[in-house]
Amino acid sequence: MNTSAAGSRIEFIDVARLYGMALVFYGHFIEELMLLKNPAAASQYKFVYSFHMVLFVVLAGYVAKERVVEISFGDFVKNRFFSRLLPFIFFTALMMIPPLFISGKFYGLELPSVAGYLKGLQNTVFGIPSFCVPSWFLLLIVGLELVDTASFRFLKQSNGRILGAALLFYLAGYLLNLKLDIFNPLKGRVVGWNYLFIHEAITLYGFYLIGRYLGRKRVLAGQVSTRIVASAAAAAFLVVFYTYRLNNGPFAFHVYDAVVILFASHGHILLFPLTALAGCALILCLASLTPVSKILEWMGQNCLILMCLNGVFYHYINPGVAKWLLNHFSGSALTVIASGVIVTTGSLVLCIPAVYLFERYLPQLVGKPKRNGPLLHRFIPSD
Repeated sequence: MNTSAAGSRIEFIDVARLYGMALVFYGHFIEELMLLKNPAAASQYKFVYSFHMVLFVVLAGYVAKERVVEISFGDFVKNRFFSRLLPFIFFTALMMIPPLFISGKFYGLELPSVAGYLKGLQNTVFGIPSFCVPSWFLLLIVGLELVDTASFRFLKQSNGRILGAALLFYLAGYLLNLKLDIFNPLKGRVVGWNYLFIHEAITLYGFYLIGRYLGRKRVLAGQVSTRIVASAAAAAFLVVFYTYRLNNGPFAFHVYDAVVILFASHGHILLFPLTALAGCALILCLASLTPVSKILEWMGQNCLILMCLNGVFYHYINPGVAKWLLNHFSGSALTVIASGVIVTTGSLVLCIPAVYLFERYLPQLVGKPKRNGPLLHRFIPSD
């Protein structure tokens, strides 16, 4: 079975989260190789980014509680502040400390100067985290949940409404971002334009609703033939493999010839959702096929912490490792894959002690406000 013994969690969803997080770590390392003009890395970056952030949105929808429509707006705001925004603030504060002692990659910010910190804080407040770039996804999730709490009450009566709304939200958001180009750092539109990624949350809410539909149907959560799931995984991989290179735009973030959800850069109106959903299906099937492992589950349950810890590698480690690699080895596709797997695996392993310490001693600050800890009491009463 794919459900936990307690029945409160779906094991393969936690595993799928971890696989998605591995893609985040892998993608951010490959990005550094791509920026060093390695063509193999550019192709792999395009592959990973074609679906990996959409995966987290679909997973969030899969496990979303239907009773969201019964929660008062005040309770919703309180819960999201402590479970999403407080971790964002906490990790931002932590990541502001290292620049005092070591140099890192901060996209033009002169750190540790006062001007650099002020500029970074300004960017962070208005939606672009400068000290821990990967934490941007916490803001997007809040934006998605805002859209959901306003919309789902009108959709929950039928699956037909959910699927119809998924299509409408996607098309509306896609056209909104493509035609109005609301948020574009390349054109200097940062401050005052990007609150909780609402402009992108509209687009991605379509995928969130797909996740809700899959959750209602309990897709892959029960006993399913291994042969069928493996065949589905193979088919999904082939769809991604043969379509991701076809998506050649238009991209809002034209610096990269790839999907970049952070900048609402999707590419082709049909190829983007086709590849993204195929990639999501691939990871869901692989997770369902994965034997139950407590360490995999535990890591998947702590993806919020891992997402933010990835900032350490993103800002300080990946750039130097990528330069060293290309200076000492060939830039072939096999070298890129092997190095990416090694760096990703090593990075995740190195995160384990930090994840344990944060979850054990400060769960209230890292997305688990309903838990008591040895240092702080719960911020929100448990259900």
